[in-house]
Amino acid sequence: MKKLTLLSGLAAAFIITGCIQNNLSTPSNKTLTDKYTDKDLDVRYPITDAEKRKILHSKMIEINGKKYPLKYKTILKTGQVLNGEIFGLLKDENGNPIRLEDGSYYICNGQYGGSGPDHTEFIEKNGKIFMITQFECGIGAIYQTELKQDKDGELYPVDLKFISQSAYHGGWVHCAGMKTPWNTFLGSEEYEPDARKLDPITGKLKGDEFYNDKAMYFGGDIKKASPYYYGWITEVAIVNKNGADIYTKHYSMGRFAHELAYVLPDRKTAYLSDDGTNCGFFMYKADKAGDLSAGTLYAAKWIQVDDKNGGRAILKWIKLGHATDDEIREIVNEKPLFTDIFDVAKPNGATCPAGFTSINTRTGHECLRVKPKMEKAAAFLETRRYAAIKGATTEFRKAEGITYNPDNHKLYVAISQIAKGMEDNKKYGKPNPKYDLGGNNDIRLPVNKCGGVYALDLDNNYVAKNMYAVITGIPQKYPKNSPYYNKYNKCSINSIANPDNISYLPGSNILLIGEDTASHQIDLVWAFDTKTNKLSHRKATTIYGSETTSVMWQPNINGEMYINFVDQHPYGESDQDKMKSPEDAQSIVGYFHIIKK
Repeated sequence: MKKLTLLSGLAAAFIITGCIQNNLSTPSNKTLTDKYTDKDLDVRYPITDAEKRKILHSKMIEINGKKYPLKYKTILKTGQVLNGEIFGLLKDENGNPIRLEDGSYYICNGQYGGSGPDHTEFIEKNGKIFMITQFECGIGAIYQTELKQDKDGELYPVDLKFISQSAYHGGWVHCAGMKTPWNTFLGSEEYEPDARKLDPITGKLKGDEFYNDKAMYFGGDIKKASPYYYGWITEVAIVNKNGADIYTKHYSMGRFAHELAYVLPDRKTAYLSDDGTNCGFFMYKADKAGDLSAGTLYAAKWIQVDDKNGGRAILKWIKLGHATDDEIREIVNEKPLFTDIFDVAKPNGATCPAGFTSINTRTGHECLRVKPKMEKAAAFLETRRYAAIKGATTEFRKAEGITYNPDNHKLYVAISQIAKGMEDNKKYGKPNPKYDLGGNNDIRLPVNKCGGVYALDLDNNYVAKNMYAVITGIPQKYPKNSPYYNKYNKCSINSIANPDNISYLPGSNILLIGEDTASHQIDLVWAFDTKTNKLSHRKATTIYGSETTSVMWQPNINGEMYINFVDQHPYGESDQDKMKSPEDAQSIVGYFHIIKK
């Protein structure tokens, strides 16, 4: 997920009233088709300006050999008012609306200091349907929407509620998530603030606008915050038919740039992706099934066996420690400093003084030593750094979505780019030691800016044994006479570019792959056939400058099938000049309805 810059004159002030529908038909595939030519199961890559301003999708989806009609519907847009609440409005620790300098409401829609709504899920409770949506801004927000389902299976919002996170010092850059096997919403906090950059006098972090904006949450007092308050896995449980909720941060699952935690069917094993450059990959084993409040945290060691086609490795799991939420929460609430946990020395080239460990992580090359009796604080508050100290691999580049294939007992993980730390002392193919200096240099792969999706075979205890690419994108430069020529299309439009959110449809061999890319002008959703390891169909396209999020399979909501879908921050990452009004920039939360009748 990308951090966005402020768009001039669009300070999230536009408020939409009423419920806006956006049921769009698929354009004809009769002209200028590419290699995906099934008129029912494919949508072509948008070519015209009109096509690029809409959410487009295929007419049908094939599941278990049967074709079903596919329909798109918007539920809410950011800024929309429902029952007195504004969807995406950020609030302070006392529940009061936060305003920007010009007096307008701070709405997390992708136009100021964040990316807008990211993950959304449908949760059924006592005969009601609730939609939980988390927002990817520095001052994170979570909203609950009660939905009504009509006789045709269409969903409509009827009530909107802000979920407070004040008991845990507020939320932070909420990214992807999942619905747990016990029917709760498992969320995340991405891009954890670097505690080493804290100025203890001012309370600010050098170069971290997201963190320094947190002052707005605390009434202007940034000193009330702590970097260690943020960077955790979160959980929302709906406890009754009235929508009462219980909100928790799971401190025992470690602190890093959480894309998401994905819980497997044993209800104890979770895999956790770490989004950024020189990041790790983690596994959590809960003490009790269905309870993430205590467990053991592990980090992966990539032992490379092949560098072809995205690479292949054996995975070794390094134990970082065991903890409960309560004991780590006690440490967090003491607001420790980075120097309370680590001694720091200055590197000498690629080496460190005696007694210090040389590591290279998202925060660069460092020489660190854990202070006496601070191992648990290091393992759970500085998980990535501690993992590197213990010898785990911290070279992954933008590990994103995770999903499980029960048909073949495999895990899938999206790697948005095979680059930087995943190369061998290079940066995008050119010599550059920065990302391997002083580190393990475990991953040594040719660059692929288009990224790939990896499979992990699991043993009987759900422990991943290996990791290998099943599809990678295809870098491509289009000639000026091509209908796909523009400054953005740097990967083939007939393959993936920077995969992000993924979801497997059990029993179908279908893996849905959503993009978050600057290498396709328009982001896409794909159907990937896990039996043939080939892309089978292009299923949906987004609006200019937006990414696809929440491509999550909902196989049975009162007998109906849905796929969650968010068109995040339209005109936010590209083509800002094509925006015609502030309304165009509102993020869109909706779904695809798979019609059984």
